[in-house]
Amino acid sequence: MKDTAADHRVIDRLSHAAAMEGLSETARDHAAHLLGRLSSPVRVTLMGLPGSGKTEVLNMFAGERIIPRDAGFPTTELAWGDTERVILTGPDGAKSQMEIVDADAIRAIDPAFVSIRRPLPILRRIRLLEPVAPSDDALKVALDWAMQRTDIALWCTQEFGAEERALWADVPDALKDHAFMVLTKADVLAASGALTGRISGLADVVAEEFHSMFALATLQALKALGPDGHVEAKMFQASGGEALRAEVLRHADRGRRADFDNAEVFLVRHKIPEDVPSAEKTAPPEPPAMAEGQPAPAAEPKQHATPEARADKVPEAKADAISAQSPAPACGLEIPEILEHPVENAPLFTNAAEFLRRRGEGLAERLETTKPGATTPLVETCMDAVDHLLDLFSDDDSGCPAADAFIDELTEASELMVLMQIESGDAPAADAVTLLLQLRRDIETKLAA
Repeated sequence: MKDTAADHRVIDRLSHAAAMEGLSETARDHAAHLLGRLSSPVRVTLMGLPGSGKTEVLNMFAGERIIPRDAGFPTTELAWGDTERVILTGPDGAKSQMEIVDADAIRAIDPAFVSIRRPLPILRRIRLLEPVAPSDDALKVALDWAMQRTDIALWCTQEFGAEERALWADVPDALKDHAFMVLTKADVLAASGALTGRISGLADVVAEEFHSMFALATLQALKALGPDGHVEAKMFQASGGEALRAEVLRHADRGRRADFDNAEVFLVRHKIPEDVPSAEKTAPPEPPAMAEGQPAPAAEPKQHATPEARADKVPEAKADAISAQSPAPACGLEIPEILEHPVENAPLFTNAAEFLRRRGEGLAERLETTKPGATTPLVETCMDAVDHLLDLFSDDDSGCPAADAFIDELTEASELMVLMQIESGDAPAADAVTLLLQLRRDIETKLAA
């Protein structure tokens, strides 16, 4: 997504709002939150077991081999910088710098965290993080730490076995909606005749736990990226690298666009003037090194909703009862029935209904147990769910008329979620949960027709 003059003005007005004495403290805090989101690249984290190919995927996104093979680095961040430099953070929090990535020198210092800054165009849009742990026990701690700093997750794997599934089970649902399984070393699997079966065998878990899956011949993708910036397009496309990078950037841009839409609604609601001082924006701000010590549970609040179990937790009757007791959405949406178009892609609608059943039941239970004044994360989780369905239906190429029509319903629901996010009190959370349950019932009605 390219920056526009209108986007710059939104950021200027949010800066003004964050310091505006006439606004309530809650509104100023929300303006500051939106400003932070819009002023920073989207955070992409490469997760997986040691040896799963995370570092090579990071290099592929960067477009060059920034981290040498078998470098043995600790948790590493790749972020925008006006000039190339490396910031090393020791176990005691002490920082040092070097001008280039020197693997031998970095290993000699033995830092707890490495932050590599480069003026690469892609780093204006995303920031890459690879959490590393010295042992299996420490890996869960490192992943918990990383999840608090993640907008999009890439789980790198060759088989997604029991150990990986156990680690992934603790990932919040809100993040799973923005997570991709990356089947690395796909060329090796293909050479052994195992690739097709592996993809087929993982299809169900991907549908349940991830946005989607990509098979990536990592070394082939890196080979396609020449040292002079030239890309062998056919080789890069054949490796799966082009599709993965394009989808992650599209996902990041869509999230950023939603943040700008949210900000626009906030500015209109609070009547923030158009004529505020302008601050020229030429590049993303330099992020602080994220090493508040080595990977460990951070003290700051989590950015994603608390994970709820994905198993059946609330009986169907209870969820429906909660829905019946909840008020209608504040903006007066009545989702029309979608019976005018026959379903020609039943699996798409079935998967969507099952997703909403799981999500709606978990959220209904949380709505009952969450303390008053603490329901804002519920609205954010509901919005993530609608955005996930928008991606699901937008990617459908079956030509199903009902799927095309349902995109309009989801778009309207997404717009309402934006409005709910800025409403005060606990009612918007009930509205958002109710809206998800309404969407599910409409899908089920369509399937039964």
